[in-house]
Amino acid sequence: MTATSASGPGAAADKRADLFLRLSELLTGFGGIDLLGTGLAGGYLRVVDDILPPGAGDELLAAFARLPAGLDRGAAVQTTILAHPKLGPVARNVILMWYRGTWTRLPDEWRSAYGTSPLDTDHVVSAEAYRSGLQWVAAGAHPAGALQQGYGAWASAPNEPASSPAAGQGAHK
Repeated sequence: MTATSASGPGAAADKRADLFLRLSELLTGFGGIDLLGTGLAGGYLRVVDDILPPGAGDELLAAFARLPAGLDRGAAVQTTILAHPKLGPVARNVILMWYRGTWTRLPDEWRSAYGTSPLDTDHVVSAEAYRSGLQWVAAGAHPAGALQQGYGAWASAPNEPASSPAAGQGAHK
């Protein structure tokens, strides 16, 4: 690989995808392998890019890239990104997209201040996004109407997920 190919458009796209994945890990509480396993990481980044005004997605990723490394990175996401008037609503939409497979229209105040897009509507991103939503994993359940659970499944309580983000924190006790 030459130096020019390592810094070309493909490398920039790979860096953006990596930043989006690492930001998504902190926003959702799920590991990168879990998120990549959905097959939706690239699609979700495209949704963000398609809906937001030009440069807004890059602004979110750049803000994340500037955060300090280490244990307080989660706290830094909270104070620097989620509390930010422009980046916070977008980051919360990214969380909802991973969990529910939907994009939620940005608040009117956000749209007035930063711009609008005809794609910024409440909508299911795709059938696969619905089926692969993290809400199902977190609940230890299956997507309603999308996966066959087997006869009598309704009579059994859902299993507690072994690798939920809250496992070991007493959240499911």
